[in-house]
Amino acid sequence: MPSAMRAFQLLKTAITADHIQTSRYGDKYHSDRSQSRNLPSDIVQKIGLQMLAAVRLMQAMEAAKWPIMPQVMSRLIRYCYGAEIHWRAKIEPGVAIVHGCGLVISHAASVGSGTILFQNVTLGESMDADTRQIGAPTIGRDVHIGPGATILGPVTVGDRSKIMAGAVLTRSVPPDSLVRPSDAIIATRRSAAKDPLSSDAAPE
Repeated sequence: MPSAMRAFQLLKTAITADHIQTSRYGDKYHSDRSQSRNLPSDIVQKIGLQMLAAVRLMQAMEAAKWPIMPQVMSRLIRYCYGAEIHWRAKIEPGVAIVHGCGLVISHAASVGSGTILFQNVTLGESMDADTRQIGAPTIGRDVHIGPGATILGPVTVGDRSKIMAGAVLTRSVPPDSLVRPSDAIIATRRSAAKDPLSSDAAPE
């Protein structure tokens, strides 16, 4: 079978798996809403699924060995959705993207099926503090990565783990982990009378 034909058959399989995962997410978190289960309709209506369809097309072009085109598609994703997803990132079929703006995925990152990625998530390349090895995260299957979470370096996130919103992770975690950010630091504000930026400040 020609490589281009096989690549685009895999594209169809991957998009179908992504649609199923997106629908599962909808059933879990939006049970009050009806899910259409119609792939063409959902691609039009759901931004995350649109982004995944673009990713799968980018991957198909790479597999078909069409020079430049994967990079062009990557740029289109950047300009259309405000996301930076490298065409060589290993993203298994059956992933869901929620909102998706600000999503950054390194060329060396790997994302397992069943994973949910929210907006402003970064899977970035960095150096391991202990081994000094440079690399990007490997995300296991059925992992939940909340808004604004940052995962850096050649770390592994075990299956079924949850990385909560705003967490920064630079070390590997085993399966079924819960990673939470530090609590917010709360301090007393300066008196409004002394704060020139406050709308309640007394006039001079």
